[in-house]
Amino acid sequence: MDREPRDSQHRDQDADWIFAVDDPHSLPTDRLPDRAAFDRYATPLLARRGAAPTLPAGENETVDLSGLDLAGPDVTAEPAPVTGAIPVLEDGDVDPDAEAERELVSPLSRPGTVSYARSGTTPNAEDDEIPLNGFVLPNRFKELGVFDALRDVFALVCLATALTTTFTLAESPLLDLLGKIAIGTGLATLLIVHLLRWVPEKPPLVAVRILRLVGLLPALLVSITVIGADLVLSLPKLFASLPDGPPVGIGIGVSLLLLGAILGIEPRVHEGYLPQARARRTARIALQGVAVATALSLLIATVMIVGRVFTTGWAFSLMTFANALVSALLLGIVLASALRRERSWYVSSTAVVAALVIAALADNSLGLQFAAPLSFASGFVYLPFLVAAFGLMISRSFVRTMPVSFRRTDWLVYTVRAFELSAIMHTAAVIWHLLAAIVATTGKAPGSSSLHLIDAVVCGCFVVVSLFGRTSLLSRPAVSARASGVVAALVLTVVGFLDVIVNSLAMAAGAGLATGGVALFIGLAAALMLTVPAPVRDEFGAPDVTRMFADFRARDGGRVSLLDRVPDVTEETARRKNFPSA
Repeated sequence: MDREPRDSQHRDQDADWIFAVDDPHSLPTDRLPDRAAFDRYATPLLARRGAAPTLPAGENETVDLSGLDLAGPDVTAEPAPVTGAIPVLEDGDVDPDAEAERELVSPLSRPGTVSYARSGTTPNAEDDEIPLNGFVLPNRFKELGVFDALRDVFALVCLATALTTTFTLAESPLLDLLGKIAIGTGLATLLIVHLLRWVPEKPPLVAVRILRLVGLLPALLVSITVIGADLVLSLPKLFASLPDGPPVGIGIGVSLLLLGAILGIEPRVHEGYLPQARARRTARIALQGVAVATALSLLIATVMIVGRVFTTGWAFSLMTFANALVSALLLGIVLASALRRERSWYVSSTAVVAALVIAALADNSLGLQFAAPLSFASGFVYLPFLVAAFGLMISRSFVRTMPVSFRRTDWLVYTVRAFELSAIMHTAAVIWHLLAAIVATTGKAPGSSSLHLIDAVVCGCFVVVSLFGRTSLLSRPAVSARASGVVAALVLTVVGFLDVIVNSLAMAAGAGLATGGVALFIGLAAALMLTVPAPVRDEFGAPDVTRMFADFRARDGGRVSLLDRVPDVTEETARRKNFPSA
């Protein structure tokens, strides 16, 4: 026992040492403590060890930063380019209830530690001085952020595509004219605000922010007006057979116009705007409003489905119910991930909707079924609400409230979420195919009954493979877990591609949930997330997959104990030893 008093030369002793200076000496010495006693003893040591601000350990224990005003004194300041930290307020501006959370930051980009060990390269210049293929950004554009630039480009593409795709199903000259005026105004606004920002030596930032808001407001109002007009004109015809189609019909052009308006209407950081607490609350309230509108649309669709049983027939109602089931499930996952602030589901669902939007941009070329014109009088209108939720979720006002990171172990978490999303959505696809097989007996389904039954079996196989990949990543040894996850992703990719080919020939259907397209893309994404990010390296710089999976599972479980660091000596203590004879 160490009975001598500690002198000053031991003050800096490492906390991992068994006789650490901050050891409370509260464990009994006459017997071994149980697991609970050891955890109580280790809690203060772990608290002192992890005193630095970090992301929450639990997977769903996200930190709500909406109550914090994280803007610095300079409203034009970007987050720190090295650490990704958002500056906090001075002491006099902090809410007393949020005093304990002042040290938390919402990283927009994780700090990148550049290491040249084992890379075969030599650091001959600073990181920010290395040109990209000889291209150096002019000093005038140093304040332009990548996040803002991508959103402006995305908004520009959405508005331009809305001109070339279906706006409304019914030919309404007034609505078409309003749509073209709104699209033209939005395109001109995006170009003018950038000219005013970057051409003058001293740009009028206040005028630029006001012009962006005023110029894109017509696009937002026109898209909402078209959706409202379809709803009002569809209410008297909810129980009619509609032989000539819906009264308006909301095309993909309306959804793209709405998305372009939401993406472009928020002022940018390079325009002197930084979202305050009020803007962040507004973003969350708007997202809740989208959820309420989605629930209302689903209620109207349910009333229409029940009424059409008596006027149009059970086959139409059953097929419409199957489509509404899949759409409502996807919308529920996206909205729940944002409102419940689950950061891994937030990243996964945002990526899924982004893929849908990118595919919808090629609607005229691919003829995608999910991007077909919808109406409250003939089905569940979900696409405008889905893209509206997506636009709000990637706004700076909302992103600043989500502690999202992309470290190496985070890619394992996102891979698990991809497998879970595949299992959930393909379970819904199995139900869709079974209902479609019943409707096929009347000849009103996309394919024959036998084809839908075969597709139901294939989608069931996708569910099994996805669950196998998820279980492997969570429970199997590190090397075999990574290999099993890659194999599961490759099976989803290959079988999904073959399913797309078969269904495109048999039903003339493109890549979708019920035809293998989702399995194809989720398999590709999971395989890339498991293979492209480099594994965590040990203290010698060598890749260490075992340590990477250990960190991932410790974070996923949300519980860390010092006892987990003790070697397992159970087999050695149980081994029978013979005392040497004289």
